[in-house]
Amino acid sequence: MCMKHGANGKWYLNARNYLKETYEAADSVDYLTEIWGNLEQAYVNKVYGLLNMKWMSKRVDTPLLGRFLKWYANRGFLRDGRKKKLNLDAVQGHMGQVIPLEEAKIILREMASETIVKGVCPCKYFNKGVKEATCLGFSPLEEALPRLPRYIPENGLKRLDPEEAVSYVEEMSAKGYVQTIYTGPVPAVVALCNCDYPSCGALRLRDFDVKQTFKGEYVAIPDYDKCIACGKCLSRCSFGAISYSPLEGRPRIDVEKCFGCANCAEVCEQGAIQMVDRNTIPLTRGKY
Repeated sequence: MCMKHGANGKWYLNARNYLKETYEAADSVDYLTEIWGNLEQAYVNKVYGLLNMKWMSKRVDTPLLGRFLKWYANRGFLRDGRKKKLNLDAVQGHMGQVIPLEEAKIILREMASETIVKGVCPCKYFNKGVKEATCLGFSPLEEALPRLPRYIPENGLKRLDPEEAVSYVEEMSAKGYVQTIYTGPVPAVVALCNCDYPSCGALRLRDFDVKQTFKGEYVAIPDYDKCIACGKCLSRCSFGAISYSPLEGRPRIDVEKCFGCANCAEVCEQGAIQMVDRNTIPLTRGKY
């Protein structure tokens, strides 16, 4: 399975990755029970038993040591699950990609409509101590979550129908959360998360150049003929890709920082932001 492209050119729109036999072949239920059960330890565990992630995170921006730490972290974290001997303490095999709201709706309506449940986000819980049900899990998580009651919402584990799930991700998007789709392990697709950059453990790993979560298939491109410089898009970007230019009197988008979540386009009432295929822009082609 290609991590970048599947059916329709996108691996997360490949219906086979949501099938029961795919989950069973990947042993997803036991895998998710183990990694979600120990996820709060991932940030304090030592990568390869030597260096602590908390210590590493404070030094990752230093000139020479930072380069070594990024290399070291990549070796410790990146395996996709198709190989034996995964390091589950490093959540290997649990990979994902940022997706726009419209594609999240397609997944919920067409790919994962058999089973969708709402669970507490483990990243937000161990990073911030906040129990918020922002993760939508598919069949394997419905089985795994009862073994992990701390990730079940206060009102109990609730199964959502596709339209209820769509309404929920729309509500999360309106809060400024980013939609991400995750394997558990590759190639089984097991969760659609709604999170923000400071809370999401997988997105924070990108500080080490660890691409446990890939950038989306799109980048945001402004149409200045339609832009009225209202500034709404600035507050919706979690990745620092949008800034305001006083000289030009309008926002600017740095496509190299853009993760393709489309939150800025969603909030723009003028339709002044278009989401364009990442690979059609020379600066972002092949850069995930």
